[in-house]
Amino acid sequence: MVAITERQELRRKLVEQGFTWEFIDEPNPKTVMYRHAPGVNVEGEVVFPVGSIWPGKTTTDAGYILSKAKIGVFPFPPSEGHDCKWCAANKVEVGDSVQIEEQESVPEESIQCQNCDKTLSALTKAGALSQLRVHMKEHEKVAQL
Repeated sequence: MVAITERQELRRKLVEQGFTWEFIDEPNPKTVMYRHAPGVNVEGEVVFPVGSIWPGKTTTDAGYILSKAKIGVFPFPPSEGHDCKWCAANKVEVGDSVQIEEQESVPEESIQCQNCDKTLSALTKAGALSQLRVHMKEHEKVAQL
């Protein structure tokens, strides 16, 4: 459990990186991350260009997202409207320099909500069930209102 002062500090740092204030409070599923800064090897050669996908789907825990934002990896692709320090330094133009790699399709497990027929999917059955539990809590909140 994160203490209130730690949550406030995470919020402040996430807002500095360009995220919304509510990001830390909302339940977020795993997501694909994109490089806004090129990945280089020890010789200084670019091995992961801007716009390439960070390997695998990653958690959207606020602390993890903040640590990746510090190195130029965000849960959305680089674009003209985005003003992170890496996009501003590289003057990224959509369609010209951003070549997003196609990620191999990974078989996903799906489960359907019995209340609203929304389909939730994850890499594993346990992940899909976890998302369903979070989704059901949203139904409970609405029912309490």
